[in-house]
Amino acid sequence: MKALQCEMCGSQDMVKQDGFFVCQHCGTKYSVEEAKKMMVEGTVKIDNSDFVEKYLQNARRAKQKEDWEEAEKYYNLVEQNDPTNIEAIFYSSYGKAKSSLIDADLYKRQATFKVLQNCVSIIDDNFSIEKEEENKKIIEEISTDIIEMACSSYVYNQKKNGYGMVVWTDKLETVTLFNDIGREFMISLENIASKYPEKDSRRIYYYEFALKHAEFILENGSLASPQGFRDVIMTYHKWINAIDPSHEIPQQAPQQGQTQSSGGCYVATAVYGSYDCPEVWTLRRFRDYTLAESVLGRLFIRTYYAISPTLVKWFGKTEWFKNLWKPTLDKMVAKLNADGVEDTPYEDKNW
Repeated sequence: MKALQCEMCGSQDMVKQDGFFVCQHCGTKYSVEEAKKMMVEGTVKIDNSDFVEKYLQNARRAKQKEDWEEAEKYYNLVEQNDPTNIEAIFYSSYGKAKSSLIDADLYKRQATFKVLQNCVSIIDDNFSIEKEEENKKIIEEISTDIIEMACSSYVYNQKKNGYGMVVWTDKLETVTLFNDIGREFMISLENIASKYPEKDSRRIYYYEFALKHAEFILENGSLASPQGFRDVIMTYHKWINAIDPSHEIPQQAPQQGQTQSSGGCYVATAVYGSYDCPEVWTLRRFRDYTLAESVLGRLFIRTYYAISPTLVKWFGKTEWFKNLWKPTLDKMVAKLNADGVEDTPYEDKNW
């Protein structure tokens, strides 16, 4: 005869109370007949819906308080007893990924994000059309939290030269992790949409969420080759239009970093004649990895972008304007290069 073991959590700490055997770990109750069957056969069919709901509520409370360790514990319990619950599948790993952002250990962060990415990849496998309204709310929440995490602050490593100037960081490694999670979620959304008939309007809901993430990554993902995401964005627009002809397809997907600062380094571009040349690449790196790291630096950037477009518009094509600025910029670029700032091709970050 086997020892009495809780089917919910595996604990053998069972106490008889009021005619039931009660698990002291998770609170599940078993009748005497169920307990006997468990000891003889090792299994008994149990309705665990109350258990799942109870621990879902505990997990959500912990998540709301950003107690990620507690949230992970309860979501794991939910997933053990309801393996198809997409909320538990995602959030059982999300908290650990969030917690890794306060640790500068990049390899540890990459490992936790890989687990989260694997969880995101199976969301569509467990999405049930029969529970569509319930699951749609969870999809919305997951979407929000993926973007929120990508916008959050995090610890990273950096190197400075002898002048205290930052010449290298591994910030972009974490940005890549955010991009990977977003892209995996887009794939899951595409697969969820494919569960509906080809021209079913319900597909649009998931395409629009995927489009939102593609646009976010294009704008914030510091992509080395953004054209691929522009193509994806155009594809989503076409898919939506095929179902809803009133949906307008833009002539061209937005360029990466198409914000107030796009086309930045206005003066340097006017002086050197191109936004993509070694001198301007150097200055753009200095802007993104040195100036933008401090409050005063960011204030300078905002002031520069408020004033320089007008100056360049009025005087940018004149020789005296170029002659005025070129010596100063040449000296600055030379010093930055000597301090280790590279002059190789560069994609802007957004500020």
